[in-house]
Amino acid sequence: MRTILNRDFRSNTYAVRVGSSAAAPTACVLIDPGLNREAIEADLAECGWQPHAVLCTHGHFDHVGSAAWAQRVYQVPVYLCAADLKLAKMANFLLTACKLPQRISLPEFTLLPPNATVVVSEKAFTFHALPGHTPGSAGITVDDLLFSGDSLYARRTALSQLPGEDHAQLRQSLRQLFTWIGGDVIVYPGHGSSATIADIQQHNEELRAFMAEA
Repeated sequence: MRTILNRDFRSNTYAVRVGSSAAAPTACVLIDPGLNREAIEADLAECGWQPHAVLCTHGHFDHVGSAAWAQRVYQVPVYLCAADLKLAKMANFLLTACKLPQRISLPEFTLLPPNATVVVSEKAFTFHALPGHTPGSAGITVDDLLFSGDSLYARRTALSQLPGEDHAQLRQSLRQLFTWIGGDVIVYPGHGSSATIADIQQHNEELRAFMAEA
């Protein structure tokens, strides 16, 4: 797996290898392609990986910003939970509100129901519904990894007043997540460093305070 740090909003884009062949570029899945297309393009060129699908944990611009580029260049589907389509369509409005000069195009999304699974090169990626940060936020699991978007961070919560954010719903989503996910699962968030579920539960004081609220 490779992590690509986007300059704007310092969001993480992830490339997950799903296959290899001596006769072709290594197949990968691109998760949350951010605003810095050049950084993503350069990293893929350096490692010789080629996306076979794009997966988005939610519809904010810093997580879908380069999805249209990836779809156009690699001719791949872009998956998003259906509940976040409206938010994705607000991307340029939110960029303006954040006083950023960029404007983005949106891909043709393949819309998913909650808890859907996408199989790419025989590797299963499951979109576990985690509404709260956005209505259609999902944590994407594959093997012992969880790509949590902006729903779960290693050392903070990053709560905001963005459109569609519901703190009580996010708290409930995380409580449900913690009932079934293993402590050794490694969380790769949309921003910041990775950590295991057990480490987050033990050391993320801001999250513990948030979870303790009524």
